[in-house]
Amino acid sequence: MKKLSRPKNEYYEKKIILSFIKIGIIIGSLNLAQATVLIGGDILNGNLNAGNADGDTTDDNFQSTPDWVNVGGAQTMQCTRTNLTSPDSTRNAVLSLSGDRNFGSVFGPNGYTISAGDVFDIQYEWRDAYNWNDALDNVAVTLFTTDDDTIEGEATPLVVDLSGLSTTNNTYETVNHDGVYIATADDAGKKLFLVFAGQAGEGGDTNGFARFDNLIVEVNTSSAVSLNITNIQYAPETSEVTLTWPKTNSPSYRVKYSTDLIDWSNELDDEVLSDSDEKPEDPSKITVTFSLFEGIKNQKYLFFRVEE
Repeated sequence: MKKLSRPKNEYYEKKIILSFIKIGIIIGSLNLAQATVLIGGDILNGNLNAGNADGDTTDDNFQSTPDWVNVGGAQTMQCTRTNLTSPDSTRNAVLSLSGDRNFGSVFGPNGYTISAGDVFDIQYEWRDAYNWNDALDNVAVTLFTTDDDTIEGEATPLVVDLSGLSTTNNTYETVNHDGVYIATADDAGKKLFLVFAGQAGEGGDTNGFARFDNLIVEVNTSSAVSLNITNIQYAPETSEVTLTWPKTNSPSYRVKYSTDLIDWSNELDDEVLSDSDEKPEDPSKITVTFSLFEGIKNQKYLFFRVEE
């Protein structure tokens, strides 16, 4: 995920993942993926700057703040302010530890439907404020689903990602957590929801406040990460390689190899079916063993790529 200093609306990234192990020959995999911004900047008011519908230019409640709903209390509660400005000197969210000011998102009018293999990244800025216990309290960002695909339904948390404790008093800090959650097959088809709030530490009181700004939520979709080989095992005594990659809805996969990361025209197997999976008990990944035939098993460098 790029830093918060990137130009406005340039909310994307390209990731190159290159993994390898030295096993007499060098075996690796290559994946090129692009993240999609679900919330960030002006997208669904990730920068929390939209508002002022009530005419108040300094203090907005939830009713006056587009794309955010209070899932912990009344919509008339204070939501954003312009004091204690973040590094970009704009409006920011007012967090409390009392549990009655929780910022919820439904990811837009149509929501976001999860696919198996989706990988979610989270980034934001925050700082401690009045009565925040720097030794105990955290900001918590929760991704969740519900039993009826509405934000009011019974929630099932997917992940609760914590900011970590404040390290510098009265100073904004950046949280940049990639891969906070990878969606499973059980999550697929459900609507995604998010809430961020203050979380009091054990033994602390609930009278503290903090500030929060510039949230970015990105997803690497299952189609983007489907080529990412997550595990490689090589058996030199049998000249066999075992590859593991995320399982998708594809009826078959094509496994290619290269000796130089340039020429990918050669195929190790042009039709790997789902019933070839050696670990069918794992619903999120597929594992298959391939024999390295004459002509490639003695290559010094060998890389693999999986395609749908």
